[in-house]
Amino acid sequence: MGAPISIREAYEGRHVLVAGGSGFLGKVWLAMVLQRIPNVGRISLLLRGKGRGVKERFEKLVNEGHVFAPLHEQLGERLSDYVSQRLEVVAGDVSRPDLGMEPQVAERLRGSVDLIINFAGLVDFNPDLRDAADTNVMGAVHVADFVRSCAKAKLVHVSTCYVAGQRDGRIPEEVQPLAPSGEPIDASEELAYMRRIIERTELDNESPDVEAHLHKDVIKRLEDRKGGANERRIRDMVGRLKRKRLRETMAAAGTDRAKELGWPNTYTYTKALAEYLLLDRLAPEQFAIFRPAIVESAVEYPFAGWNEGFNTSGPLVYLAKTWFRHIPAREGNPLDVIPVDMVCKALLIAGAAVMRGEHAPVYQCGSSDRNFLPIDRLTELSALGHRRWLKEHGESALHKVILSRWDALAADPDHVLNLGNIRSVLGQLTRYLRNGLPEKIPSELQEAADRLATETESSNRRLRQIEDVLALFQPFTHDHYCVFICRAVDRHPVIEPELRFEPESIEWRGYWLQVHMPGLRRWCFPTFENKDREVYQPVVPFELREALPPGAGSEAVELEKETG
Repeated sequence: MGAPISIREAYEGRHVLVAGGSGFLGKVWLAMVLQRIPNVGRISLLLRGKGRGVKERFEKLVNEGHVFAPLHEQLGERLSDYVSQRLEVVAGDVSRPDLGMEPQVAERLRGSVDLIINFAGLVDFNPDLRDAADTNVMGAVHVADFVRSCAKAKLVHVSTCYVAGQRDGRIPEEVQPLAPSGEPIDASEELAYMRRIIERTELDNESPDVEAHLHKDVIKRLEDRKGGANERRIRDMVGRLKRKRLRETMAAAGTDRAKELGWPNTYTYTKALAEYLLLDRLAPEQFAIFRPAIVESAVEYPFAGWNEGFNTSGPLVYLAKTWFRHIPAREGNPLDVIPVDMVCKALLIAGAAVMRGEHAPVYQCGSSDRNFLPIDRLTELSALGHRRWLKEHGESALHKVILSRWDALAADPDHVLNLGNIRSVLGQLTRYLRNGLPEKIPSELQEAADRLATETESSNRRLRQIEDVLALFQPFTHDHYCVFICRAVDRHPVIEPELRFEPESIEWRGYWLQVHMPGLRRWCFPTFENKDREVYQPVVPFELREALPPGAGSEAVELEKETG
């Protein structure tokens, strides 16, 4: 264990460049720094866009995001000056050399940045391989190259615990020398191979055979619809189908290569390749890799239950409130969940250690090693939370009386009531309602059938989304038993109690029922159900102003005291 670290002292006067800070984790980290580390020197936030567009995008994030509500409520009309003194937005893109910044901006930052935090990443699980290569792989390469060009900058690269791939047992805090399949990995050779996969897939999509097949398919579609088949319309439709086919074949190509090497999907494969490439490009003293597990609702910052989007454990919890409650999981397997604000605290500690030259090579940030939560316990708690809620808020007597007593179970993925089978039944029902009813039926019956068909189609789409995410986690909830060792952060005892990483403090029952599930219902389920998201409305809108010099004016000093 090293000497105690004061996080505020470690970041005092330091210049931090943040890439990818507009995501869920990045925004909580940014708000936490602005509120709890007011003496930070400067934050340069890299956002995609040009000119005033990045400024307006950031203002929208701060004004509409509930994550910034505590800052609005604490500082009110003074928030604009407070943030403008500490933060600038920079137009850029990690997928390009020099992070896509204007040359004069890049040169200025090279001489002053102390720490770079790379949150940037494409988190789609099986995306177009070209997109994953640009952001997850080449983004990391370009960040590393920029670090090497700087006078003093060091890097914390945000990866994921799930680069472990399809392994069993306790996963150490290190970059494994072999792929999960056991095959040796040469990062440069694998990057070249990935590029060849992309090139072959693009060439295949341009082949005469593909063109002829799509041309024939378009003509048949137009004839079936009794639409006009002029050459321009055919050409446009063939072009759209070719682009769609290319995206699909690129996604399949990435997944196939990932599985060959023992990773379950393109996301974990490309994030792992990025780690290998960083080892080739930077010296150990220049960087650390930071791996969160499944990032979930906040314990206390910006407030208990804050979450965003619909990913990670959300589909598992949502499924436990439906009639289809057979969760594909093996009893006793961990689901490594960690609250987002705890991740931010661990990330602050890792960044401080890197700047002090006291860091570990890899920091894993999870709970399975320190506060174990098995998937069957999570399923049980999710069902309990839904039962309580349905008894009070169920949409009908059927929900309040029957569904509220329905149990969720950890089950084999091939169970007869798995989502694939349920979706197949829904698909058959939809097709019957659309095309199988007699032509001459009363109009009111036809209207009812159309409404039901629309509902079954919507349910099928939602279940497909859930099925896709469950497939991502199946290697870890069912196929493999993984515990992520999470001890490197303990090398650095933290002086400030409110900035310590303490996953042992989570009482899972209370967190799940009173914090996480209410947070999902308010912030995440509406997104999945195509409902309007809740937008924050500040009394005084934030405006990013021209940069003020650090420490300018007595008001800035006063604000530092307030936020500290």
